[in-house]
Amino acid sequence: MTFSMKLYLVRHGEAEHNVLGVGSSLPEITERHLTEQGKAQIQVVAESLKDKPIAAIISSPLLRTRETAAIIAEATGIRVDIDDRLHETTLGIFNEKPIQLFFDKYPNPEMRISPDEKDGVESFIDMRGRLQRFLSDLAKHYTGQSVVIVSHGDPLEQLHGILTHESPGISSTSWYPAKGSCTEVTWSGE
Repeated sequence: MTFSMKLYLVRHGEAEHNVLGVGSSLPEITERHLTEQGKAQIQVVAESLKDKPIAAIISSPLLRTRETAAIIAEATGIRVDIDDRLHETTLGIFNEKPIQLFFDKYPNPEMRISPDEKDGVESFIDMRGRLQRFLSDLAKHYTGQSVVIVSHGDPLEQLHGILTHESPGISSTSWYPAKGSCTEVTWSGE
């Protein structure tokens, strides 16, 4: 059976950890709110979505994405569902540390296909596994409809790669969502 759906991939707006240059993943030790600029970015996205026939808004569980989804929900009148599979890359030993330490260790995104196990960093392969399961469930419930997905840069990058049939390595170097952005993708499959 074939299916098609429209997905709006929304990256959270600018958040406190972005300004501070700190890694922030699960476990969410310090909740990082959207900044005023981040709220303004998402207000623009919300305005662009308010008249679309959206069936669902599904968000990562981290605070910055929940705040992003709430702004969109207010504009669209659609309630927000939380799905843990949309969470930020697990940063392991780099969580709550200066994010530059992470990028110093992994300067080439393709290195994250198989990161150093002792770092506890989630690989793109593992991330894709959880995102594939998410998409499988999405197809079961929302075929023929439009869904807003609120997540983080890396998961959205790899999700986009899955939807456009790119490998994890190609995905990690071809497209990356800006903070507070919305990218429309039509997903078709069997």
